[in-house]
Amino acid sequence: MSKYVENNLAKGEEVVLYAKINWLKLVPQILWLIVCVVAAIAVNVALSGQEVAPGNESMGMYILLILLVAGILPLIVAIIRLACTSLAITNRRVLGKTGVIKRDALDLHIDKVDTIKVKSTFWGSILKYSTITVLGGGNDKGLNFEAISNANEFRNKVNDAVEQHAAEARKAQAEEIARAMSMGRQG
Repeated sequence: MSKYVENNLAKGEEVVLYAKINWLKLVPQILWLIVCVVAAIAVNVALSGQEVAPGNESMGMYILLILLVAGILPLIVAIIRLACTSLAITNRRVLGKTGVIKRDALDLHIDKVDTIKVKSTFWGSILKYSTITVLGGGNDKGLNFEAISNANEFRNKVNDAVEQHAAEARKAQAEEIARAMSMGRQG
């Protein structure tokens, strides 16, 4: 569940479906961390048997530190990005947000949704997650939501909601026309 979505629900609005974040998106960053740790161990082993010139004792430590930071930093960034992503469809809108410092929010009434794009990368295809791009409301670029494991289900629910809203609008319009025509006959 998402606090962002829950905090932005209007009166009478209910969540139909939350997009599920797939934490397996972190696998490439975890693999990179493993590579960096192995490289750090290899550097440590290679430097441990050598004589170090006076004043260069800390050179090995700097290399180790650089390798560890290079491995950990991408993982931390990816964790924060996923933890700060939320997306849901309600009975009226598509709501979502991404980011911490640079925050992008989506609050799109269901009749303003133009397209829901679903795209999978190499890793996404293997680990079963996709990126959803929501287009609508005059926004040509759309807003991307990464690592969604139920992307196709989410897209289908949005499409169903758009169809249902359009059908209700047509029915209301037909009733209005019928009411106007009956008023014209009476007058």
